[in-house]
Amino acid sequence: MKQLLTSFAVAALLLSGRHAQAQTPVDSTQMRLQMQQQRALDAKAALDAQRQQAAASRSSVSTSKEQIRQQREAMREQQRQMKEQKLELKRQQAAAKEASRQESAAKNVLREEKRKAREARKASKS
Repeated sequence: MKQLLTSFAVAALLLSGRHAQAQTPVDSTQMRLQMQQQRALDAKAALDAQRQQAAASRSSVSTSKEQIRQQREAMREQQRQMKEQKLELKRQQAAAKEASRQESAAKNVLREEKRKAREARKASKS
């Protein structure tokens, strides 16, 4: 009886050892599967983060391009205004020069008239 109990105990230990060995591969397989799933989730999260960063970068680049375009347009407008101002200045300078020329001509005419008047007075006195 003692031998029978010992045999049963040894058989039970062997069966439980085999059962434990049989569960170990299942558990390790499950663990590997879970680890793979976790790595896949991590990779997906990293990919999503990279996509968001790429989208933010694209947005930043397009914003910068738009700002540059607006600055160029503003510069063109300023250059156009400067050209207009230069043309207006040249017109004003030409008008001032013409006015000065006419004033000089009028002074010459006035001097000539005064000279003629003096000569006429001298001629009438003589």
